[in-house]
Amino acid sequence: MAAWPNLSSACWNVTNPAACGENMPRRGCGSVMNIKHQCSGATVCVTLADCGPNTQLWCSEKTCCNGVCRTHRVVDLTPAAYSAIGSLSSGLLPVYIYE
Repeated sequence: MAAWPNLSSACWNVTNPAACGENMPRRGCGSVMNIKHQCSGATVCVTLADCGPNTQLWCSEKTCCNGVCRTHRVVDLTPAAYSAIGSLSSGLLPVYIYE
C-alpha cells in the first residue's frame, strides 16, 4: 500500500507537490503503481490507499545511489512495501514510479 499526493484536488491542495515543481497525475484510491529502487532494481507493486506525503515540506530533499540522485518525497510506502525494495533503516530510497 502507498500514499500518493494527488488522489484528489483536496489532497493536492494539502500536499502541494507543485511547490516543488512536481506535476503528478491524479490517481484515485485503488490505483496500482510499481515502485522500482533506482539502484538495486528491486520492484514492488502497490495499491494507492491514502493521501500523502506532504511533499511541500521536503522540496529539494535529495537521496542518491551510484551517483544518481532523486529529489522530493513523492510517495509514502507501508513498511511491508518499503521492505520489499530496501532496508527500513535506510529511511529514503531513490525510486522510479510507473504504472
